[in-house]
Amino acid sequence: MEQRFKVVVEYLRRLIEDGLRDRFVRQKAIEIIHRAGVKQHDELGEITAITKWVQNNVHYVKDPWAVEYFMTARRILKDVDAGQSGADCDDFVIVWASLLGALGYQTGAIIVDSNKDGVFNHVMGCVKTMGPTKKYGNKWIVAELIFPNFKLNQSVPISRVYPLIADASTSRTPIHHQNIAGGINSLSGGPSGSLGTGYKHPYSRVLGFIQDKR
Repeated sequence: MEQRFKVVVEYLRRLIEDGLRDRFVRQKAIEIIHRAGVKQHDELGEITAITKWVQNNVHYVKDPWAVEYFMTARRILKDVDAGQSGADCDDFVIVWASLLGALGYQTGAIIVDSNKDGVFNHVMGCVKTMGPTKKYGNKWIVAELIFPNFKLNQSVPISRVYPLIADASTSRTPIHHQNIAGGINSLSGGPSGSLGTGYKHPYSRVLGFIQDKR
């Protein structure tokens, strides 16, 4: 279970890194803050605008039983535009962190145990402003994204936390350009879906749709 968790976490991190470098995602982020009327240099205004947009436009749908779907930020945004949005908590974080990362913010995910049973079962976003703010100082700001009524730094009850910060400076090939399901390239150069750990994610074949549905 620990190895499977590490593989899932790695896919999540890399999809965020890919999304924040995508010009399509950046243009959508700019569109969102303009439509929200955010003034220049208003960092909390930008973060709030992106958060509210994701909360109110991405539609929450659970993954199939025992299958872990992952989507690129671009795919999630296109589904929203087409009126076909269906995403779970990790997808919410992927698109949210990608949108804010594309605007220059350091972003990541917080994987949590919300049932107090020792199992990481939920994902929230986290972001840091470039400068200190009166409300949050230099601290990371948490965003619960699947509940539209939740404000910044408000979250479901949690007992364990696993932080995950995206690396915007990465120069690796984006996931949607890799043949994840076909065995030619893996995320780390090892066997398909293994991430070089020797563990093959049982649902890695599902990720093949990332290439075709970008």
